[in-house]
Amino acid sequence: MSHFLHIQTRIREQEHLVQALRDLHCQFQEGQNLLVRGYSGNQERAEVVVNTGCQYDIGFQRKAEQFEIVADWWGVEGNSPIRQETFVQDVNRRYAYNLVKDQAREQYLVVEKEEVLENGDIVLLLSERG
Repeated sequence: MSHFLHIQTRIREQEHLVQALRDLHCQFQEGQNLLVRGYSGNQERAEVVVNTGCQYDIGFQRKAEQFEIVADWWGVEGNSPIRQETFVQDVNRRYAYNLVKDQAREQYLVVEKEEVLENGDIVLLLSERG
């Protein structure tokens, strides 16, 4: 019996996902049909696989135009310090941050100020290049 859980995300662009994982100091691989390891030898395939430091991985599978997070969270949480809710929040937050900064750069905007709130949210003050 598989313990894999699939979590839908709004993550669309792999380059910003990969940058988010780098920002979070995750060890990961990119490629086609990489294996995500789960309970009792069960496996899923993904385009990005995070090494959790144990025998269970966290994967990002492309589903249509978005990525899903796939993992055996029972195994990940039981064998590593990673917690599902925190990991998903952190990745989504860093993905959004990188996406906004990239879009701002494309629109010739400059980050004037950046503030990290107590809850981890990031506030960016943007202005036009002058």
